[in-house]
Amino acid sequence: MLGSSLLAKILADFLFGFYLLNHVLNHATNDIQTRSIPLEYTQKMIEKIEELKSRAESLNYKDEKELDDIIRKTKMYVEKLFPMKPTYESDIVAIKFKPSFYVTGMGDQPYRDSWTNGKQKLINFLDTRIEEKNLELTSKPKTKSEPRIIEKIVTVQDNSRIDELTQENSELRKSKSLWNKINWGIFIPSILTALGGAFFLGNIIGNAKFDTEKLEIFENNRLLEKKNDSLTKELDSANNKIQNLTKLIPENLTNQSLFPLKIDISFLSPTSIFEGEILITVKDEIGEKALIEFKGIKGVSKTASGTFDSQIIEVFKGDRFYFKSEKDNLYSVNVLSSSLHVKLEIIEKK
Repeated sequence: MLGSSLLAKILADFLFGFYLLNHVLNHATNDIQTRSIPLEYTQKMIEKIEELKSRAESLNYKDEKELDDIIRKTKMYVEKLFPMKPTYESDIVAIKFKPSFYVTGMGDQPYRDSWTNGKQKLINFLDTRIEEKNLELTSKPKTKSEPRIIEKIVTVQDNSRIDELTQENSELRKSKSLWNKINWGIFIPSILTALGGAFFLGNIIGNAKFDTEKLEIFENNRLLEKKNDSLTKELDSANNKIQNLTKLIPENLTNQSLFPLKIDISFLSPTSIFEGEILITVKDEIGEKALIEFKGIKGVSKTASGTFDSQIIEVFKGDRFYFKSEKDNLYSVNVLSSSLHVKLEIIEKK
């Protein structure tokens, strides 16, 4: 009877403490999650998003700079206005303004359709976020009823008997303890002797293993030295052969295998030629027309006797144009393909 009364008292105190702790933690969590951004700041952010929506509605086809600015500012303002909803950024990234694939002959329409669909999705996203924040501002927070604390008192009788039982239990545990039954005068010397023997045996085994490994390393080193000598002789012999073959090459021999040089350039994926001296980029690609930009040259021209004062040229499949390098070398270029991938054939003019 006495033990059950004590257990009931402990259980009641534990449940009461757990209730108070849970109430405090819930209150702190709700306070963090419902702590509102200042009203003036919120309204300013809403105005910024409305301005972005107007810019998106007026966005022209292929205005990449305006689109990039709208996307970046949309991410920034939405993150400030909805800090507890990180998934909105992935929703913005998922909006696409270019087709996922393109087939030759489809023309410019797939690009225009993708641009229009992406623009409308961006407008819908901005409009939804504005409406969501306005609803949050107009909604009233629900009032929670104050928790009631009920105190329950459990009386425990005959505390002296509890103290006696506790003391008897402690003495009983001490008498049955393993440490009290050990003869330390015999146990400690035995442990030290065992440790010394283990250390001595381990030292002998370790030394023997070390000597074996040292012999293996020595033998491997000797074999490697022999192989090194053999490889050195082979290398000297190969160098002599190269020198002899070099003497047989005429001094006026040029690299005839370089030309004609054929290259394949993807849209917005630059390609370099002549060991990186010249960089070629396809800036735009609509149907059979391609806009090509050169860097590292004097200029391009439609004819061999042109002015060569431009770095950009517009070409179609089957065209031929010319460019001059920084060293005044003249090259003719045949356009083998101008859709999807631009294929060029470069020939040096003597």
